[in-house]
Amino acid sequence: MSRRLKAPKSMFGSASELEAAFYAALSQSDIDAMMAVWTHDEDIICILPNMPYTQGHIEVRELWENLFNIGTIEAHILATHTFDNLLTAVHTLLVHIKITTHQGQSQTFNLHTTQVYLKSEQSWRMSVYHATIAQDNNKLTDVLPSLLH
Repeated sequence: MSRRLKAPKSMFGSASELEAAFYAALSQSDIDAMMAVWTHDEDIICILPNMPYTQGHIEVRELWENLFNIGTIEAHILATHTFDNLLTAVHTLLVHIKITTHQGQSQTFNLHTTQVYLKSEQSWRMSVYHATIAQDNNKLTDVLPSLLH
């Protein structure tokens, strides 16, 4: 059963604006801004490499809080492919990630991500975020491969 949550005050006029807000929240380790991009129901899904499948606001929030507690995350979008229509948008990206722990250790890798956005009466919101490690993680490229997964 879907439980409706109180709508956040943030409004996103396009899927691209929402995507920018998502990556800003990620780079700032801002959990409230991160959760403000998601749809208002409990059907949200977040899948990250080497992390458990998460569904629902409580689980997704806990996942991001755990990641933010590790250290800082820098994300640079290298390439995008978008499919947008009036009510939905699907964006696939190649993203370069650098995670630096609070102890100063860092790791870099590339991700292929798929983000599904839905348009409500008031704003665009994220419904699904799925990321997988890019097989060419040591090779920075500005062209997405023809096969993402």
